[in-house]
Amino acid sequence: MDREQDVFIHLSPLGEDASEGHFFSRKGRRCKICKRPAYIDLPQHNISLCAEHFDGFFVQQVERTIRRYRMLPPRAKVVVALSGGKDSLVTALVLKRLGYEVLGFHVDLGIDLNDYSPKSREAVLTFSRRFEIPVEIVSLKEAYDKTIPDVYKREKKICPICGMTRRHLMNAYALKAAEVYGAYALATGHHLDDLTAQLFANVLRWDFHYLAKGLPVLPPEDGFARKIKPLALTSEFEVVAFARLHNVEFVRCSCPLGKDAKFRKYQSMLRAIEALSPGTKRYFYQRYTEIAHIFAEQAPEARPALRKCLVCGMPSSSPVCSFCRIWRPEEAEAALRQYRGFTLSPASGERGASAGEPQSRVASGGPPGVPEDVSR
Repeated sequence: MDREQDVFIHLSPLGEDASEGHFFSRKGRRCKICKRPAYIDLPQHNISLCAEHFDGFFVQQVERTIRRYRMLPPRAKVVVALSGGKDSLVTALVLKRLGYEVLGFHVDLGIDLNDYSPKSREAVLTFSRRFEIPVEIVSLKEAYDKTIPDVYKREKKICPICGMTRRHLMNAYALKAAEVYGAYALATGHHLDDLTAQLFANVLRWDFHYLAKGLPVLPPEDGFARKIKPLALTSEFEVVAFARLHNVEFVRCSCPLGKDAKFRKYQSMLRAIEALSPGTKRYFYQRYTEIAHIFAEQAPEARPALRKCLVCGMPSSSPVCSFCRIWRPEEAEAALRQYRGFTLSPASGERGASAGEPQSRVASGGPPGVPEDVSR
């Protein structure tokens, strides 16, 4: 079995019945609309569709999600974070199909193991040229003279740092694009499988802080761009089928440094439940969006008030943000030395955080090791 077929069968609710090229539909199935041979079976919607009608259905489903959660006004400019994977590329393609002006943004992490970053970058550039979507690329090596593997040599938990780095750069670019180009929001490729697995994990911990912010839209705040997830009600199976339908060339390998076994187990568990009861994941997440305000009202103030980082000016829970301490250490140290003389609190006479104290915090009950800076 080749790699592509294995990917489709892994995601397909059809299991091994989806083999021999029939990745998305069982043999003999017909399109509910035109009666032609079906391209895909969608048990959660109780329909099978041919390629043409699935294409229209998929785009319409994303459009309804955007309208349902009031993500974007018509013809708005939107920044899409492009990783090179299927989810982000499909997000950009569908948004352009819907008439939005898409600005791509990609972070080259410098992970050469298995050619991960070079392949990701090439996938983004190929997509950009083919679909005429402009893309801005930031290389960590070129901008900061080091890469994620360089940081990995001295940090045991690289995933939280990598995530923080990408969020920081995406947020910074989205704010810049809003000012220069009038971009309305930052879109990411998180789909229904991602969001339900994260929701499931947060429910297991009853983490009100994270349960309060798992919505498909996060409004803009001081220092934070508006964030949207247009694929929030679209399954990964549908995303793969749409990508294959349009021959979107995406990176199929996962990050060689990634360690997300628990998250993948949650996804597999939810897929098993979905196979027994189609539509469960969609109902689970939709119902959550209707009651999420309860968690926001009940969530304790788990983190201190944010301030502006002394180096970059971005939101931070400490004088210098995690990003600058890792990627701009000399500037961070200079800023902290200058800050030391201002840490005495006139009201209490107690000293605040000094240069020798930890400068990042972890939200209570949240994923361990995740720096808070720009973690929205």
